[in-house]
Amino acid sequence: MNLYLTLLIAQEIEANHRGKENAIKRKDLLSYCQYFEPDLTDRELRNIYCQLPVVSCDKGIFYPIRISEVEEFRVYLRKKALPLFERWQRVASIHYKGKQLELF
Repeated sequence: MNLYLTLLIAQEIEANHRGKENAIKRKDLLSYCQYFEPDLTDRELRNIYCQLPVVSCDKGIFYPIRISEVEEFRVYLRKKALPLFERWQRVASIHYKGKQLELF
């Protein structure tokens, strides 16, 4: 992971995107970062900010300033995770017929 970019992103979000009402869209954060690192990809950006104490929602990425924002993030992640697990179960049920499935 690029330490310079990690610090840049952390500083930008904590300084300018505090609270859900100030969230920055991922594409806008990517554009900002590409000014400093032109070859940065969306996947690399996600890998960096997922290591930071920031949250995301349908409005974008932000530094939470309220406990309620952290709780909303938990609910947001749960809504995304359960359909992914259910999809895995559908695929696994076809490919592992008659075999014991490992949950994790």
